[in-house]
Amino acid sequence: MLTPKLLASYVGVLAVVADTQVTSDPASAAYSLSAFAIGDWGTTTFKGSCCSRSDTYSNYDINAEDVVASLMNTEAGNAAVKPKVIIGHGDNFYWTGINSLEGRDSRFATTFEEKFNGNNIKTIPWVNVLGNHDYGGASYVCNQGDNNAKCESTDALLQGLDNKFKWQSEYTSPNDNRWNLDDHFYVHRIEDPATGVSIDIFNVDTNDADIHGAMQICCQCYGYSNGDSATCRNVGRGHQYCCGGDTAMFDSCMGKFSQWGDDSRKQIAEKVKQSTATT
Repeated sequence: MLTPKLLASYVGVLAVVADTQVTSDPASAAYSLSAFAIGDWGTTTFKGSCCSRSDTYSNYDINAEDVVASLMNTEAGNAAVKPKVIIGHGDNFYWTGINSLEGRDSRFATTFEEKFNGNNIKTIPWVNVLGNHDYGGASYVCNQGDNNAKCESTDALLQGLDNKFKWQSEYTSPNDNRWNLDDHFYVHRIEDPATGVSIDIFNVDTNDADIHGAMQICCQCYGYSNGDSATCRNVGRGHQYCCGGDTAMFDSCMGKFSQWGDDSRKQIAEKVKQSTATT
């Protein structure tokens, strides 16, 4: 089931099938391609949580990213068919994405490179999209140095959104350049030359989703309210804690996400028809 959260960081995987008849048991059939998928995986640089229930967390919760990375490394090492790719569903850097170009590489090193560094996974390509937290979550989108800062104009806000994307998309990983984020929509193919099997992965930016997406990003309520989560549950267009009440700024921000989403959906419709991926 696709939840609103998953829709906000949706990645579609398609293998074009010529014959719609089931000819084998998927549980026992041999296969020559595999992939890992992971979402909401980006930890903060500190231990802890935003939520009051965190006081009941175990060490497995507090160190969740380390545990997941270790399990991925073990599974990749034990797999009969090693994963060709790791599909990232977004929310790569909590809570507010990459905050500056100057701080980008150290942040990638701390919560990505040094976490997913097992010998079995460290050179597997990652194919990524951005989630709502990568665009700022609900905090200020703009920055002063490596800190979130109030956007002083509509142009600054729109540039801030572009920066959030660019600072991740232009990153170069020291491990076989494994980080991929080509555009708001792009197709990544994996294939097995020995068998001729190929799969197209369609990466789609749908942060314009009605729930848990653009509205929270564009309002930036956590920034304007100084983190008042109770108030932010009921904030919308025109509220003093939503873009400071600046409806023109809010509408421009929402329009940006609509543009990316509409273009992604248009392209996926075209690319699916053109796909030559096989089974």
